Amino acid sequence: MEIIKKDKDGSYEIELEETLTISFKIEEELLNQIDEAVKTLGYGNRSDLIRDAISEYMVFLDKNSQDLGKK
Repeated sequence: MEIIKKDKDGSYEIELEETLTISFKIEEELLNQIDEAVKTLGYGNRSDLIRDAISEYMVFLDKNSQDLGKK
């Protein structure tokens, strides 16, 4: 599904992949760590950092799936 968004500066962004919104519970201490990482790493918001972290972890799992299955 193609989504076209108009930015504040008048430019347009085309999103070619559909995204879904999910919600989950998280401990306050971990949320504080996420907020600090957002600032330190220059992310615009929590969602961007969490999305990247999940994506990187999925790559890690894929690369290490055989080793992890031996435990």
